[in-house]
Amino acid sequence: MFKLNTIIIEVGPVPAEESCAQLGQADYEVRSRQERAVFIRQLRRIFGNPDPVALTFERRGYAHDFGRYHEVVAIMTAAGAGLFDEARIPARWDAVALAELTWLRLQAQWRDEVAAGTVDMADVPPVFRSSTIPDFPDHPASAWWAMGFSPLPAGPAISLH
Repeated sequence: MFKLNTIIIEVGPVPAEESCAQLGQADYEVRSRQERAVFIRQLRRIFGNPDPVALTFERRGYAHDFGRYHEVVAIMTAAGAGLFDEARIPARWDAVALAELTWLRLQAQWRDEVAAGTVDMADVPPVFRSSTIPDFPDHPASAWWAMGFSPLPAGPAISLH
């Protein structure tokens, strides 16, 4: 547990200008958990993967009349407060976060198809068999990698000069 001299700031469930899972929707718990995990990973990248003793980001749940809703909070010590700047909280997903969300969505689709018996596990692309989100580069093409497309040709390529 954190000491009394910690500062806790709610930063939201996702970047402010992005849509998010809504409390009461059938897929709220799963989708919200994924969005918050990706948002935390984005915040860690933005703040330089800080020492978790000084600054960390966590998921928190709060009671509401319609059920329990979830947010991401920044938890910091005085040293972490020097690292944290609310102005740096992103308004939009970055390329890496978009790729991670795409990968999670596609992984869930493959998992559902295997569970339904419409696809054998051997037919699932290897990138979706792992439970760990791959490390995507900070590049717009990351979304293509997340869908399983190779960014470079597998065989000989023709280049134009």
